[in-house]
Amino acid sequence: MYKRYFVICLFFCFCSSISFPQILDTTIVVDEVVVTAGKVPVSLSEVPRSILVISNEEIINSPYKNLQDLLSSFSGIDVKKRGPEGVQADLSIRGGSFEQTLLLVDGIRINDPQTAHNNLNIPLNLENIERIEILKGQASGIYGANALSGVINIISKKNAYNKISANISGGSFGYYQGSLLMAAPFCGLSNSVSFSKTKSDGYRYNTNFDVITGYASSLYQFNSGNAAVSAGYTDKKFGANSFYSDKYPNQFEKIKTLLVAATVNYVFDGITVTPKLSWRNNKDYYLLDFNNPSIPANNHQTNSYGFDVQSVITTQFVDIAIGAEYSLDKIKSSNLGDHNRTKGGISAGLLFSPFAGLKIQAGGYAYSYNTFGVKFWPGLDVSYSLSQNISVYASGGKSFRIPSFTELYYTSKAQKGNVNLHPEEAVSVETGLNIHNSFYAFSLCGFFRNGTNLIDWIKNPNDSIWRSENISHVKTSGFDVSLTFLPDKISENFFIQKLKISYTYLNTDFEMKSFKSQYVLDQLKHQLVTELQHELPFTANMNWVFRYEDRFNQQDYFITDLKLSVPLSNSELYFEANNLFNIHYLDITGIPMPGRWLKAGVRHTF
Repeated sequence: MYKRYFVICLFFCFCSSISFPQILDTTIVVDEVVVTAGKVPVSLSEVPRSILVISNEEIINSPYKNLQDLLSSFSGIDVKKRGPEGVQADLSIRGGSFEQTLLLVDGIRINDPQTAHNNLNIPLNLENIERIEILKGQASGIYGANALSGVINIISKKNAYNKISANISGGSFGYYQGSLLMAAPFCGLSNSVSFSKTKSDGYRYNTNFDVITGYASSLYQFNSGNAAVSAGYTDKKFGANSFYSDKYPNQFEKIKTLLVAATVNYVFDGITVTPKLSWRNNKDYYLLDFNNPSIPANNHQTNSYGFDVQSVITTQFVDIAIGAEYSLDKIKSSNLGDHNRTKGGISAGLLFSPFAGLKIQAGGYAYSYNTFGVKFWPGLDVSYSLSQNISVYASGGKSFRIPSFTELYYTSKAQKGNVNLHPEEAVSVETGLNIHNSFYAFSLCGFFRNGTNLIDWIKNPNDSIWRSENISHVKTSGFDVSLTFLPDKISENFFIQKLKISYTYLNTDFEMKSFKSQYVLDQLKHQLVTELQHELPFTANMNWVFRYEDRFNQQDYFITDLKLSVPLSNSELYFEANNLFNIHYLDITGIPMPGRWLKAGVRHTF
């Protein structure tokens, strides 16, 4: 059945663009993008790891209005959604659990210590994002805790010019969305303020939502560097039909998240020093059944305070990175109780090239956490350039993840936490190949992860509740392959601007004992994503995203999303269709996702 939909989509694309060949001035240039996949920032082409960079252009052209849907359109990234349009989702990389991915905004940790269900409550709009860097695989030797299966770093825009951009759209299920972005320099500061509101009546009973997000930032440039401050706030209210149990359709949740950060980047005599301060406050109000007042509400409030300083010393022969981190997590909860914990450590890394073409990046993190004291987490990355356009690499290291407050302390009629949990640990290796030139890019990566003490909610045959436990070894292996073409760089007669095909395969080796597992086997086995961009008459542009996903414990499905946009001077008219063919599918058992969702809108820039 899904093959038929795929053929129909390709037919539509072909018919709508074959008569109108156009040239898009786009080139696959990787050397100009500097990423922070290691302690020492390097150009994308020299990164000895599997890393994906989502550019601002890709964000603008995508048929999505929120971060969750955007990330789900890239292979190797598993976004399991409970609600649509960014309401709530669990994110994982390469078969890891949703707790094993570290999320950063401008290099600042934003993981929620209560539960990773709240990690994607990020107080930024897509309009605020310059690019997204996704490091697949272990990174505790670079970033410390919770970078067990990958890292996502969201880089915000630092506008230095006058701009006002307004956007409004509406669509199916009583949906409407409005946003406003203003940017202007003032007194030597580059300032940006944005606001958005998204609302819907819901696609089925008790799936309505109302989301407000605001973000503001200022950047000051001085002779030796820059200083930045930012503050973001998001307020979500949503019906949570069957979100955590399919026995309760009347669940409701309200989440408020505040993120405040300050960063200074100081450069002198080949030395860069970057201190960062941050505060994240998250308030979570949850009702299991809003029609039953005898069931008490859950009120949780977490505060995370962080200090981080990184320094890079650049010499003729070697780059040296030294860093330190300290953080305090606090929770006040009607269910989990009141708890505090501190954690942190010091890190060091070296990047050097013994001879032309070979780069070696070695480092480690000495991390302190109260249940295991101080442990060292090393990592080693090696890359070799076979030619200007071809490189190979290999990487290995140890990683870890500390338990969340929910895993430690949560208690209900259906679940029981465990205060004796140990941190998760894993040893990971990967090797890969990158090939690129002006009109195509190819990457291939194979990986293996051996996880121990992994935390899962399990249920024994004679038990009535789920319990949080450290389970036995879980081995995960697989490969990523990606191919991007810009055909019109070969000849102007090609009508397609961009064609990208990426595929991820995962295999999990887990000895199922007598108990049931809630999360370990809830992963994608096959994930194929195809993106196609082409032009239409009257300067219109079309972007298609085709996703095939086959999960271990769910029926496979094929989803088609598209965006049609028409530029008009300083404006853009657009039409979006998500799940074009109205496919019934689930990311999480018991929670059907929306069928066809249509939207139309206009964006104007002053």
